[in-house]
Amino acid sequence: MTVSKLKKGFTLIELLVVIAIIAILIGLLLPAVQKVREAANKASCSNRQKQIGLALHNHESNTGVLPPGQPQGYYFGNWYGIGLQDFNRSNWIGFILPYVEQDAMYNQLQALLLANSGYTISAPFSTIKMSTFVCPSDPNGNRLSNGQGFHTSFLVVHGSGFATPAGDPRGLNLNGMFFGLSALKLSDVTDGLTNTAMVSEILQGSDSTAGGHDVRGRMWNTIHAGTTLSTLYTPNTTTGDNVQGYCGPLPGVPCAGQSVGNNYVSARSRHTGGVNVTLGDASVRFVRSSVSQAAWQAMGSRSGGEVNTIN
Repeated sequence: MTVSKLKKGFTLIELLVVIAIIAILIGLLLPAVQKVREAANKASCSNRQKQIGLALHNHESNTGVLPPGQPQGYYFGNWYGIGLQDFNRSNWIGFILPYVEQDAMYNQLQALLLANSGYTISAPFSTIKMSTFVCPSDPNGNRLSNGQGFHTSFLVVHGSGFATPAGDPRGLNLNGMFFGLSALKLSDVTDGLTNTAMVSEILQGSDSTAGGHDVRGRMWNTIHAGTTLSTLYTPNTTTGDNVQGYCGPLPGVPCAGQSVGNNYVSARSRHTGGVNVTLGDASVRFVRSSVSQAAWQAMGSRSGGEVNTIN
């Protein structure tokens, strides 16, 4: 009489237990993986801001001045037809392209401006993405919005107040290192380069809820106030940005009431607890969102005589 051998295997209950254990392990590992990924993204953002800081220094070393935050000044009611190159909608990044290994793009930009042959936003290079100017922590970074070209995650600091105050609607006399038609030297930063914010980061807004496009970080059509930032409000503030009408809110990227005057963009990031800041000496430090408003505003001014209280 032949006796059949029983096959060994898992019971249904054992299989369910194993699946449950695996699910628990994945649940425990996922936050750790996300934490490691964000740490890497934060470091990448910091390294890219360091590159930008060095490029700004190289520009000053070779030309004698830092680039202007807005080469035409900010938009206001009579911006058009006042003797400026209306077609030039570039910003400070256009000046430092040779120092971030973008010589070909720089040469094309200069040829366009010299020939007076069309808007910068219509140029072929306007849709080229450049990783140097993008923070990988921002899920909406590296975007091209509805014919408005490439957007950057990093903005230079125009000061501790509005970009377009009532008495200076083109923003030609602000208290930071970069503003409308600015041409400052590093030696003009009398508060000390290590005490003054030069570059920080922003989060991209929504194009779909901003009249078709959100201008924050816009690089090649900067007629509106979206490519310099203010230290008026602390990092990651819940106070929304005012960028002259084209502002699309997202969670953590709010918009305030929009107006032509008194514009500002605040520093924001997806890093836990603060933002990376490139100081005037091109070093990068992490500033927490809990910083006092007075201390943060002091970092935005170049010659206010304030004592640095951020450690």
